[in-house]
Amino acid sequence: MRCKINSYLIILFISLLTVQPVFAKKVAEIRVRGNKKIEKDAVVIKLSSKVGQEFSADNVSKDVKSLFDLGFFNNVIVHQDNINDKLVLTYEVSEKPSIIQIEFEGNGELDDEELLEASELKSYDFLNYSEIKSAVERIEKLYEDKGFFLAKVRTDIVKDPSSAHGINIKFQVEENEMVVVKKVQFIGNHALSVDKLKSSLLTQEGGFFSAISGAGSYKQDMFDVDIKRLHFIYYNEGYIQAKVDRPQVYVTPDKKSIYITIRIVEGEKFHVGQIEFSGDLLFPSESLRKSISLSSEELFVWGDLQKDVQALQAKYGDLGYAYANPIPRTRILEKEKIVDITFEIDKGHKVYFGEFNVVGNSKTRDKVLRRELKILEGELYNETRKRESVANIQRLGFFETVSFNSKTPNGRQDLMDIDIVVKEKNTGTIQVGAGYSTHQDFVFNGQVSQPNLLGRGQNLGVTIEKDKNREEFDVHFTEPYFFDSKWSVGFRGFNKSDRRGDYSQKGEGASVTLGHPLANYLTGYMGYKYEDTQLKPSSADIEIDEDVYPLHTASGSKGAVTLSLRYDKRNDRLQASDGTFANVALEYVGVGGNKKYTKGHINYRYYKNIFWDVIWRNNLTYGVLSSNDPNQELPFNERFLLGGPNNLRGYSYLQVGRRKYSEKAFDRTLSDKLARVPFGGTQKFVYNMEFQFPLVDEAGIKGVIFYDIGGADNSLIWDEFKSDIGFGFRWYSPIGPLRFEWGLPLDADPDYHSEQLQFQFSIGSPF
Repeated sequence: MRCKINSYLIILFISLLTVQPVFAKKVAEIRVRGNKKIEKDAVVIKLSSKVGQEFSADNVSKDVKSLFDLGFFNNVIVHQDNINDKLVLTYEVSEKPSIIQIEFEGNGELDDEELLEASELKSYDFLNYSEIKSAVERIEKLYEDKGFFLAKVRTDIVKDPSSAHGINIKFQVEENEMVVVKKVQFIGNHALSVDKLKSSLLTQEGGFFSAISGAGSYKQDMFDVDIKRLHFIYYNEGYIQAKVDRPQVYVTPDKKSIYITIRIVEGEKFHVGQIEFSGDLLFPSESLRKSISLSSEELFVWGDLQKDVQALQAKYGDLGYAYANPIPRTRILEKEKIVDITFEIDKGHKVYFGEFNVVGNSKTRDKVLRRELKILEGELYNETRKRESVANIQRLGFFETVSFNSKTPNGRQDLMDIDIVVKEKNTGTIQVGAGYSTHQDFVFNGQVSQPNLLGRGQNLGVTIEKDKNREEFDVHFTEPYFFDSKWSVGFRGFNKSDRRGDYSQKGEGASVTLGHPLANYLTGYMGYKYEDTQLKPSSADIEIDEDVYPLHTASGSKGAVTLSLRYDKRNDRLQASDGTFANVALEYVGVGGNKKYTKGHINYRYYKNIFWDVIWRNNLTYGVLSSNDPNQELPFNERFLLGGPNNLRGYSYLQVGRRKYSEKAFDRTLSDKLARVPFGGTQKFVYNMEFQFPLVDEAGIKGVIFYDIGGADNSLIWDEFKSDIGFGFRWYSPIGPLRFEWGLPLDADPDYHSEQLQFQFSIGSPF
């Protein structure tokens, strides 16, 4: 800064020496000389000296400083001339050279485009040494973020041979190898294990898959967050006086590895003492105490304290006090190892909702978001319904992020305007392709899926699929708010054929469904479905065993009335990571057609983000089938069988369930045991549990470990259920989730099931 000021003074001194004393003489003309790229008008508009005004040495000094501040000039000299007894001011400028070309050398891990974007420099900008220095710092920071902690960048500035006033900038990059965190060790931890502490860190030790997962990279910003996480995990275990020192980082001489040591002073574990409330008490103390999770004599958990503050804010917010501020005052009693807490509540003033504005929705219409709101413009503020509104919009699955930004209109402290800020994500897909499935072999398919059709929130899907055993055409459409009412209307039409061993079936049909909300998150549906199905031997030389596959019971038409109750409190309908889903459905067949039976279905799903980005996913399904006519046999193709990628992943497709003896199968296989072919039961039960975790976040690749158990028979016996464990990974690709999973059967019957690891590939989420 001192050098810059001195240069101003020197140039100003030189400029003033060139200006002859002029007394009360007006400026007749202003000229600009030496400018190449900068227009004269762009210079003149910055001058304090104006044509027609009296000459002022102070104005000239201001002019010189203003022109230097533009950043375009290396030198500015002001000349004063008397021409024909008129005062002419000439501003002689020397422009800085322009950047003609920006080059990078030595970069292999990051391409030129990434580095140029990080530098924030542009061709034909004027040369600015401070900006070049900042560009070097930004490029080195980019390398650090990518794990190249020791990358160095220097610059060469040379004259451009094709331009008289141009220069070229060459960034010489020395990337060095990616620095890998070899070991993170803790000193002083006794209460919490090393594994627990390491699992809380963003910085992870490098391993075999480091190149894929990015684990093992050292980033200073990320480690700063890790220190806060370590504090938080101790505070959540009652160690409120725990201290975590700055890490000691050792870089090996070859600059390839980092060893990190973190010293911890845990202190003593504290419990909750007395809990009191003071300030603006609008509720009895007992009512406030029931609203919080902390209680006396329990472990003091910092995270629970923060949740309790939010709970009290919501309690007051539901009365209209949007800016209620419960301040937790803590008093630490060292000897007793307890923490007394007093929630000092400032209720503030009542607030009413003002205007709601939707921001960031370039495709989705405003009304699609507004109809999910539980709050109205002009009504008294309500915190709970405001939070429900945020959750409802997020649950649509159309947006990556949803936030309500509040603001107060000028002069109206009693009003709160809300900007509903969303970031849209791509919800529609058009897919034409081929694939391979473990139970379908080669699959050719085409699919159009748009859950937010034309930004109206309508759901349209068309599927065409063909493989060696199956052909299907399916189209469905749902209007969630029919004529802007709370009724939803859905239509579906389909045509499908399917070959299953000895027989094949072909069916076509259509359905219509009406839905209406019954309570928060609870919707009732009713509908009607009509379907015609015909079965026949899969080839002319196959003789069907009617005792096992009575085709006459499954051929024909059915008219069905469907009823269902659906509870949906997932945080995202397309990719849930938290919340609950439950569905109870009943299909009564016999209202039209010749088939008569009833099918019931119960499904419960639970999702929980247990820590960081690890999702605990659960799915429980129960199905039951019964005949409406004691003289009519149940269609065998409606019976339940399990196995495959959507239920028991350690077993082959539809190979788990009730089996039936087949003489014809015995004749073909020459084995009495193998003559018991899959037939299916009138009941089924399946439970799936899995943990999903990120592998390569940037690419949308998740890892998964899972456990499945289930059975399908006329009567369910737990001891006869089949189970499996397994692992896999999923790629959330632009065409949908691609699943690659390996399941190991735990209860395989060697006569019917493979005891080896089963590979399952499929498209779509399992549940």
